[in-house]
Amino acid sequence: MFKRKFILNILILACFALGSQSLLAQEKKKSPKKQYKEFMKLQDERDDQHDAKLDEKRKKHQKLQDKETKKRMKRTERQSKRIRRDKHKKNFFQRLFTKKPKGR
Repeated sequence: MFKRKFILNILILACFALGSQSLLAQEKKKSPKKQYKEFMKLQDERDDQHDAKLDEKRKKHQKLQDKETKKRMKRTERQSKRIRRDKHKKNFFQRLFTKKPKGR
């Protein structure tokens, strides 16, 4: 009698333990759309940080130059902006094979 109750209690506890683990496993899973959104958000944040660092370095470099060099750098930058105005940032194959989110 005591043995049966003991085995029954162990089985009940095992069922609760396995049931709770399966519930936790289901809660942790995210849909691919949410994962993709989170990934894109993190990627945008990293890109923003990287751009901010580059701007800071560029400004520091420009501060170190003399007046004539600064003028030459500005002129060259304006020319390159004019040249790049109508061009795409990514080349044809990058634009063709990148996955575009539906919301954008």
